[in-house]
Amino acid sequence: AVIGGGLAGISAAYLLKQEGLRVAVLEADRICQGTTGHSTAKITSQHDLIYAWLDKEFGRERAQQYADANETAVKTMADIAKSQKIDCDFQWQPAYVYTEQDKYVEEIQKEAEIAAALGIAAEYVQDPGLPFAVKAALRFEGQAQFHPRKYVLALAQTIPGEGCEIYENTKVVGIEEGKINTISTDTDKKIRADKVVLATHFPIHDALGFYFARMYSERSYILGVRAEGKLPEGMFITAESPGRSLRTQAA
Repeated sequence: AVIGGGLAGISAAYLLKQEGLRVAVLEADRICQGTTGHSTAKITSQHDLIYAWLDKEFGRERAQQYADANETAVKTMADIAKSQKIDCDFQWQPAYVYTEQDKYVEEIQKEAEIAAALGIAAEYVQDPGLPFAVKAALRFEGQAQFHPRKYVLALAQTIPGEGCEIYENTKVVGIEEGKINTISTDTDKKIRADKVVLATHFPIHDALGFYFARMYSERSYILGVRAEGKLPEGMFITAESPGRSLRTQAA
C-alpha cells in the first residue's frame, strides 16, 4: 500500500506496478491537491548548497549516493513523461543557485567544485543573465521544469487495473506493523499490506525518529506575473535567506 497521492506516492505506485506488484494508493483528500500541486515545479538535483555540506558531514560516499539518487530521479521523470506521452509542459532547463552577497561567493565556488567531483554537470558562473546584479551563481545542466498536476494526474491514470487501485477520500489514521501490516482508516476500514510506503507530507506514522515532534510550520508564497522583455532561460533560487525562487512558464 502507498499512503499519499502526491508526486512521491503516485510515482512509487507507478514504479511498483511496473515491477508486477499489486498496489493500493490511499489518499485522504484528492490526489495532487497538496504540496505537489502547489510547488514551483522544478525537477532538479540542486537543493540549495547541499553537496559541500554532505561531503563534509557524512563523507564522499554518502554525498555520491545523494547525487546519484537525485540525478537518476531527474532522468527517470523525463523517461516516464516521454514513454507515457504525458503532456506536462516538460522542459529541460539549467538550474542556478545565485547570490547577491559577497559572503556566499566562496560557498558557491566550493559547491561547484564538490558537485562536479560527484559527476554532476556543475559549474561556477559570475553572470547567470538575470536583470539585476548578481555576485556569483552555481549552474547545474540537465535539470527540468514541468506542470506537476498535469504530470501526476496523467500518471495516476496508468495505475488502476491488474490488481492496482487509487482510493481518494480515504484517510489513514493508524498502522499496525507486523508480518502483514494493518492500515486503519477514519471510517473503521482495514487494509492489509505486505509493505507500506509512507508518502505523506506530514509523518502520520512515526515508527522511527519522532519526526512529528521535530516539525515546524513554514509558509511560502508564489506570484505569477507577466515580465517586460525576455528573461533568461533557467530556474533560479537564492543562496541566502529568505529564499527567492524564479522560473519562467509559457503562457
